[in-house]
Amino acid sequence: AKKKLKAPVEDLLARVSFAKEFGPEWGEVDLVVEAVFEDLKVKEQVYTEISQCVSDQCIIATNTSSIPLHKMQPYVSNPTRFGGLHFFSPVWLMQLVEVVKGDQTSPDTVDNLVSFAASIRKRPIICKDNPGFVVNAVLFPYFMDALSFLESGTPIEAVDAAFVKFGMPVGPIRLLDEVGIDVGYNVIKGRGLEQETLKRVVEDGRLGLKKSGKGFFLADGSVDPAVLPFIVIKEKKQLSQEDMQMKVLTDMVAVGKDLLERGIVTDPRMVDIGMIWGTGYPPEKGGPLKWSDLIGLSKKLFGKDFY
Repeated sequence: AKKKLKAPVEDLLARVSFAKEFGPEWGEVDLVVEAVFEDLKVKEQVYTEISQCVSDQCIIATNTSSIPLHKMQPYVSNPTRFGGLHFFSPVWLMQLVEVVKGDQTSPDTVDNLVSFAASIRKRPIICKDNPGFVVNAVLFPYFMDALSFLESGTPIEAVDAAFVKFGMPVGPIRLLDEVGIDVGYNVIKGRGLEQETLKRVVEDGRLGLKKSGKGFFLADGSVDPAVLPFIVIKEKKQLSQEDMQMKVLTDMVAVGKDLLERGIVTDPRMVDIGMIWGTGYPPEKGGPLKWSDLIGLSKKLFGKDFY
């Protein structure tokens, strides 16, 4: 038998209304959060329609994870009231929200987005517009390096095991499969890069087990042997778990340093907190920048610590 909803839940659901199109009632809305497909043309159409309905004081926020705000900004009527509100999946579990400032986003809009995120029990960090914002920018080497390890002949299982042992909740190849292999491939292409292995996998219709029924893994969690011929072996190398862990950490730290130098964030804690809250980076290590300090990598690479 189906369980009855508790009264407070029923009360909340009673406040929710649904609409198939924009109408006059949108003029009373204080905040619109856009979460449509990651396609600039689709977003352009949505923003154009929203801007015709909402008031000039309404905040329009995007949940995009890959499209820079400056590419969407021209399609909103009041860019000072436009910003990013990037949630992390699964939204019900992950605490982090990135509040993203565009080059015209007003301080008042940022404050309101931070307050909204806090009101729904999320933990916001503030950053400037940037490809991948903070967390996905730092996470980018996690995927790119992992794919290079595959192309050096390291088995999928060994790559994932190295990072689960490090403390990550899931290995990079499995994570890629879960979020959508095509999503990862499109992000890579969007940066003007090519990744032949992913290209072949996507062209075979392998978008991830959840998304298309096939990817790198089978339903029982084991690697799908049918995906192995799509891996482009470039140069065989023997890589230990420590080799792989250090390569990824080094590249993550380099991205974090770049974010700080360009003022995308102004505090190394925003990088580390973002990675812990947004990706499940092992909290006992303090985040990639803090861990880099603790093991002496920061001084080795840059001559000084982040903290």
